[in-house]
Amino acid sequence: MTSTFSLLPLLGTLTLSTLIATLAQCGNQQSKTASAPADGSSTGASAAAGAPAAQDPAQPPADRIHLLLSGSLSGRLEPCGCASGQLGGLARRIQHIGERRNYDLRIEGGDLVEHATELDPLKLMTIRQVLVDMGQYDALGVGPKDLALPRDQWSAFLAGAPVVASDVVAKAEDWPAQPFVQKEVRGIQVRIASLLLELPEALRGADSGLELLPPAKAWERALAGADLATRRIVLVHGDDVQIRKLLPLLRPKPDLVVGVDASVVEPPHAPTPIDDVPVVFTGTRGRVLLDLWLHREGDTPRAVCETIPLAGSKTVPGGGGDPQVKDLILDHRRFVQSDGVLARMMRQLPTPNGSSYVGSSTCKVCHPTAYEAYAKSKHAGAWQTLVDAEKDPKRYGWPVTAYPDCVSCHVVGFREQTGFVSAEETPDLLGVGCERCHGPGLAHVQSGGKQALGIFGGVSRSQLCTQCHDYEQSPTFLYGERWPQIQHGREANQQRPK
Repeated sequence: MTSTFSLLPLLGTLTLSTLIATLAQCGNQQSKTASAPADGSSTGASAAAGAPAAQDPAQPPADRIHLLLSGSLSGRLEPCGCASGQLGGLARRIQHIGERRNYDLRIEGGDLVEHATELDPLKLMTIRQVLVDMGQYDALGVGPKDLALPRDQWSAFLAGAPVVASDVVAKAEDWPAQPFVQKEVRGIQVRIASLLLELPEALRGADSGLELLPPAKAWERALAGADLATRRIVLVHGDDVQIRKLLPLLRPKPDLVVGVDASVVEPPHAPTPIDDVPVVFTGTRGRVLLDLWLHREGDTPRAVCETIPLAGSKTVPGGGGDPQVKDLILDHRRFVQSDGVLARMMRQLPTPNGSSYVGSSTCKVCHPTAYEAYAKSKHAGAWQTLVDAEKDPKRYGWPVTAYPDCVSCHVVGFREQTGFVSAEETPDLLGVGCERCHGPGLAHVQSGGKQALGIFGGVSRSQLCTQCHDYEQSPTFLYGERWPQIQHGREANQQRPK
């Protein structure tokens, strides 16, 4: 697979081969033997309500291993800032690791990015710098969304990193993923495997250069040469049902299954035993980390865990977090602006109904009362909130209006043909206008309203709203409370006959 865009402005005078060699060397320098844990107080929710922190039992097992788990980062370098009290962010994560300092193994499950746009490889490079070079992560799983990236860039940016994909075999020599990662923790060998279970549809052909092994064969590959005393951890990109079907195929049994499932927003506070194997899920977007202790009772694995919500400081401007990571993310965002990434991402996709955008002022002609309701709402000022936030160093202080993730929910027709391009070129598509909910309106206008629009995308009203007002951006959002703020309908002369 070849890249559809260039990263040469970012790489400067480095050739691609130089970049690969540099990252590989950096990854090798960071390779390490897990350190012995030190005592530390708990900051998360204990697995047993009212009980002492899980990692401080009166007589801890001698073979226990301390893990920090997460997955489905989905390109969330830091919270978007649309609401107060948001969780997550790489800067807060690295700060937590620096304060705790006693994890034996740090594991990120995969799906580091969310999409395959020009922005995502830039995010991947930043994530690699933070997790591997700064956070010294021991294993990075490979998710289906990661594989959607241009292969050459994905391979280059992860060269030398501890990337693991046990059931994916690649023909390319620069494929960075390994069948397993092995670490030694105080004399105990630990194997980390990762199962994708299925390739993205676009990569299932013979010309993709990838082969997906059956789970049992992949597990055998991951455990090659390991004895029964080796602790066995497997990352699985699948849901609870898939994991229950998978476990009988894995022999010898894993000591721990880490589910990476984007539908599980926050990690459960305790493992679920399935066939005597502890199963946990990582949660999404790096909002809540999972702090887990793993040991054996005889031949039976046991695990206890606590959740670590990555909340921001209430006293430090900007929410706190590791300052070096914050500077790195700021450099990333400034590069996105200076390199014109947003402009190149515009108008790459077809519109959902095949028509063209006309702007809310056109809708006003036939729908004056609906337009009046819109004009009084916060939707109309959605773009201005970005402009104001960009000017305020206490809120952002970086180019929010040039960052695609922020722009997408504050304009009409993001990335679509005839949609938003810039404040100067498409001023009538600023804000969350009529067509953001009802779809492009040109055919509707030209037909004199006979070609109806309805709700954009064929979803319910509440589902449409949560495309932007989700659990992170609007954690207190309730459709029944918000709809009255923008409530509108047809004009009296447009009502359908009963």
